[in-house]
Amino acid sequence: MSLLWRDRYVAVLCSDRVAIVRRRRGRNGAVALVADAPCTAPTAQAAADALAVLLARPEIGKGDLTLVLSSHFVRYLLVPWRAEVRNPAELDAYAAICCDQVFGSEPAGRVVLTSREKASAPRIAAALDAAFMNALRGVAGASRLRLTSIQPYLAAAFNCLRESLGRSDFVFVVAEPKRSCLLVSTAGKWSSLRASSTADRPQSLVDLIEREAQLIGLDEGAMPSIFVHAPGHATLYLPACRGVVPQSINVRVPDPLGCAADPLLAMAMTVA
Repeated sequence: MSLLWRDRYVAVLCSDRVAIVRRRRGRNGAVALVADAPCTAPTAQAAADALAVLLARPEIGKGDLTLVLSSHFVRYLLVPWRAEVRNPAELDAYAAICCDQVFGSEPAGRVVLTSREKASAPRIAAALDAAFMNALRGVAGASRLRLTSIQPYLAAAFNCLRESLGRSDFVFVVAEPKRSCLLVSTAGKWSSLRASSTADRPQSLVDLIEREAQLIGLDEGAMPSIFVHAPGHATLYLPACRGVVPQSINVRVPDPLGCAADPLLAMAMTVA
């Protein structure tokens, strides 16, 4: 089979559930939620175990696999710009030092992914447990699928929706079930990044935005546009935050099986 016509599978791993979505190659491009399973505990190991069970099912055919990780499994921080950090190896080492300073050392090891940014701009770093990453690669390697990438959901959502955001100043909130990340861009550079547990209700998101605005000194009149991405919610209405009404932005989710409101299906649709 030509690689151009291989089916593509996206597995979304959350703290309570893992789901696998198949996206057909070709003209029709059909999308289906083909398998899902609960996690026995809200841990990375339980998510990896659930993924292994799903990938062994007979309905999972050959194809390419992308893993999307909920923010439950990722720690984020902004890595400040340093002119003396000049190549990828130095950046990796510098980002690892920043992670140790913020989160403490990790004896078992970390995998640190950094965003690509222009010179003089801070970078987003995503820190993942090395044992978890190795477990995921091992599970994928034992399946009939070819692992093509492992992506934090914050990165997948931003890359998918970036054209809907303002060019320089904006607040971008990614509201997963029970976990939210908030990014603030000022003058085309990341100025704030925060992740926290949140209740699944609009007021919790408003409180998160208001609290961050207070921390970084965004008064009413200086508040930029606010964009909220809440997978599984076609439209989310939030009251004004410091004079700005948040805008809900989402990806189109086909609904052949009546499951468009499933947040994991919506999360899978952000993968290009």
